[in-house]
Amino acid sequence: MAVRGEVVAPGGSITQFPGLVGPLVAAVIVTAVARGGDGLRDLGARLVRWRVPVRWYLAAALPYLVFLGTLGVVVATGGEMPSLAELAEFSGLPAMAFPLVILLVLVFNGFGEEAGWRGFLTPELLVRRGLLTTSLIVAAAWFTWHIPMFWVVETYRNMGLAVVPMMGFGLVSGAIVLTWIYRGTGGSVLVVALWHLALNLGSATTAGRGLPGVVLWNFVLVWALLIVIGSLIATEPTSRPFMTRLRDGSLIAVLRSPLGRLFPGMTVIGFRGRRSGRALMTPVECVREAGHVYVLVGRPEQKQWWRNVRDNPEVTVEVDGREIPGRASVHAGDSPEVEHDAAVYLAHRPRAARVLSVENEGQPVRPSATEGVAWVRIELQLRLSEAQRSR
Repeated sequence: MAVRGEVVAPGGSITQFPGLVGPLVAAVIVTAVARGGDGLRDLGARLVRWRVPVRWYLAAALPYLVFLGTLGVVVATGGEMPSLAELAEFSGLPAMAFPLVILLVLVFNGFGEEAGWRGFLTPELLVRRGLLTTSLIVAAAWFTWHIPMFWVVETYRNMGLAVVPMMGFGLVSGAIVLTWIYRGTGGSVLVVALWHLALNLGSATTAGRGLPGVVLWNFVLVWALLIVIGSLIATEPTSRPFMTRLRDGSLIAVLRSPLGRLFPGMTVIGFRGRRSGRALMTPVECVREAGHVYVLVGRPEQKQWWRNVRDNPEVTVEVDGREIPGRASVHAGDSPEVEHDAAVYLAHRPRAARVLSVENEGQPVRPSATEGVAWVRIELQLRLSEAQRSR
């Protein structure tokens, strides 16, 4: 279509709709090749999974409710109410009844795309990655797939180069929201397809041009931002100040991503809360040696995570992009374990001598130098089972 110079416009006879089922076709083919009949049955079951809490259907309808609310404000402030024909005039479809538009957009835009992006790609990535990383990878593929439409769809062409960053931010935001919904519904492609339908009915129709469409896209951006913030602080103790949780949560996200390899002196420790039993995480500076991880806890009276580790020694440590299980022990005072841990730590991090008040870095560690600090030594269980490797 791009080579022929064809342009898709609302109510016109030229359509891109057949191409919208590409992700669905790809998902079916790859699933059939990789997993056979069982994989296809699983994909089919998730395509029609409807038994989910009602709140997720409300979340799916929210984009169109925001769109209708914006129209109400426009009318209340002296603007014109769009006609039913303008509400049903969808990019790539000829003029037709509104119910038929809903059906076609749900089938092609909803299931045609979401069977691939959320039905196949997202769950494959969620096996090894978190919500944010998964969403960014899916958004990259989704954006690449949209590139030919920059030359084909009239709305994109009219916006010029400005459509590129807008599309990028929009798809990243949409991917975050849809991954969140997909995971929250236990893998319902139906619900994410309904969300996709609601968004497109509010943004890809004639009635959605101008303020209603702008408000809707900004609403999705804010929604995605709130999900990101919630994801970053989810594994942080609720007793800590919000900004501290957000700071450490952001650092955890970086350390658990491919960028974490740029910070070899830091890692993420996963542990269980003493009282809540929640799975928690904390970023720490550390030293690794001979299958052990050593962590210096300065000002331990102001920190709680090491107390949780002391009571629940089974932990995980982020090592080279993998969660490695380990068993922790906490040392304090003037015990031989403290002297050993301090000596190992200082051998790799001589600048820590200032924290320990050691005057001569080359001298043996004095017991008095370890007062007022705690040490966490984690023995890594490096022999992983096959199940742990696949995870």
